[in-house]
Amino acid sequence: MISNCQIKIKLNNTHMNFEAGIRFIVFLVIFGFTNYLMMLRRYENDIKKKKLLQYKKISRLYPKGSFIFLN
Repeated sequence: MISNCQIKIKLNNTHMNFEAGIRFIVFLVIFGFTNYLMMLRRYENDIKKKKLLQYKKISRLYPKGSFIFLN
């Protein structure tokens, strides 16, 4: 036979597991969002570096006094 004390303990334990699960999901969402922002910033910086490198390579093909227009 199950007494009332054992039932209360089981219900309380379920509540704690549910709360821990919600906290874990929130942590994963926040961690994923910050990771996405950092990778987006890195990608944008890499694109800028590649564009600058491309302009430098193109500028070597032309005489020193000519202009290359940056967009």
